[in-house]
Parts: sequence; C-alpha cells; structure tokens
Amino acid sequence: MRFHVSRLNRPTAALTAALAILITVSCLCGGTAAAPATDQAGSTEVVLEQPYNEKADPHADIAAAMAAAKTDKKNVLLDFGANWCEDCLVLSKLFEDPTVKPYLDKNFHVVHIDIGQWDRNLDVVDQYGNPTQVGIPAVVVLTPEGKMIATTKAGELANARTATAQDILTYLHKWAPE
Repeated sequence: MRFHVSRLNRPTAALTAALAILITVSCLCGGTAAAPATDQAGSTEVVLEQPYNEKADPHADIAAAMAAAKTDKKNVLLDFGANWCEDCLVLSKLFEDPTVKPYLDKNFHVVHIDIGQWDRNLDVVDQYGNPTQVGIPAVVVLTPEGKMIATTKAGELANARTATAQDILTYLHKWAPE
C-alpha cells in the first residue's frame, strides 16, 4: 500500500502526527511500514507491506522452499490467508514477533499463499487437503520430503486475533523438525 504526502516547506505538527497515526494503525492491522522516502518531486512516500502477495506464484514459492528444506532440513510452513483478513494479518505480525521470529526462521521456510476473496490459488488449497475450509489463516506443515505433518484444517488459527506469541510458539514447537 502506498501513501504520498506532499512535501511542505515546513512539515506541520498535524501532518507529522497524522502520518505517525497512519503508520501505527497500518502496522497494528498487519502492514509494516518501510522508511519514508522522498522522490524527486518532493513527495514523501510511505510503503506499507502486506504479507500475502497477490502476484506470487505459490507453486514456484513452494518448490523453492522444498528445495531449500532438502538442503537445510527445515520444515516448510504454508500460510494460507488474505490481506483483507484481520486474523491473517495478526498471525503474520505474530510470526514477526521478536520471541517467535528467531525460532520460526531457525526451523521453517514460510510460504505465504494468498487466497484472495476465496478465488485465488484454490488449486494449491485443494492440493493440501483444503485447510481453509473452516477459515483463514490456515497452516500446513511439510517435512523436507514433502510429507504433511500438521494442518490447522479444523480452524485452530481462524481466530488468530486472540492468540499470543507464546500460543504461536507452542504450535511451532510441535511442528518443528526433530
């Protein structure tokens, strides 16, 4: 998501406060703010990242994660969700939590798979047993050999907004390679 703020000779306190609120609200809703940048026209651009890339090729992303997993013996975590889904955005933020991220990075290759408005990448959803049938976000965990060892097909993460970093770590510990 991109926001442009026209450059003023002197930034006003109101503009600075409004931009700070916009960034804070977006981050709380799952976006992450990149550092503001000023272009040649003097506009400041703030780019807010979203975890589910609508243009990604999940088949290629999964293949790359599986290839890496065969080398480093990490498991592959498929995260099915959408940028409009509050619970998906909360889970994504929990994956970035300082108590979760090091463990996640040490033990998993994460592939975020955008399902859009339940109309995108449904072949991938079906390939992994329709883990989204009860809701999103949904997770599937694969061994480096491609064997499915965990799924939240019963909706375990569909209400992720109530989860804590410790809740997510508990799941990850169950799903990590031995």
